[in-house]
Amino acid sequence: MPATERVRLARLAEDAVAATEGVTATAGRTGVWATLDGDRTIPGVVAVALPKGRVEIALHVDAMWPPPPLAAIADALRGRLARSAQAAGLGDRLGPVAVSFHDVHAPEEHA
Repeated sequence: MPATERVRLARLAEDAVAATEGVTATAGRTGVWATLDGDRTIPGVVAVALPKGRVEIALHVDAMWPPPPLAAIADALRGRLARSAQAAGLGDRLGPVAVSFHDVHAPEEHA
């Protein structure tokens, strides 16, 4: 069964976080910040269908110490996701993208 546009955008958001230096996705302590994708979840990405076929994305991430300016990271994530969505033919479906930073970790905590 083909993935919905909502799930396809969530996957692109997952890729954007993975490709961005200095951040990691977080599903939160209770695992609520995630999107279901078949038999797996996409941690740190909440994709919500909006009216008129658009999808709102909320990215939940932790930063690495020392963090670069968080606003620059958020802009980089939004830009990477927008470019990926456009390349995948989903640019008109991508709605607002929110980026929330939840914690800062020393690099060795995620090695």
